[in-house]
Amino acid sequence: MASTIPEARQLVNHRHILVNGCIVDIPSFRCKPRDIITTKDNQRSKRLVQNSIASSDPGKLPKHLTIDTLQYKGL
Repeated sequence: MASTIPEARQLVNHRHILVNGCIVDIPSFRCKPRDIITTKDNQRSKRLVQNSIASSDPGKLPKHLTIDTLQYKGL
C-alpha cells in the first residue's frame, strides 16, 4: 500500500489506514495474523494508495502478505 517505509508511516500518521475497521495513527502499531488492513473510505486515501500500488513492483510483496488492489485491502 506504500512504496517506502517513510511513505507508509506518513499514511498512518495522517489517519488514512484502518486495521480491522479502526483508524490507526501510530506507525509502530503491530498487526496480528489475520488482521485486515484497509484505507479510509474516501477518495483522497484511495488515490494515495492507488498511486503507490501502480508504481510498485508486485514481485516485492512479502510472501506472508496478500493485497486486494480493487478493494484497497491487505491481509
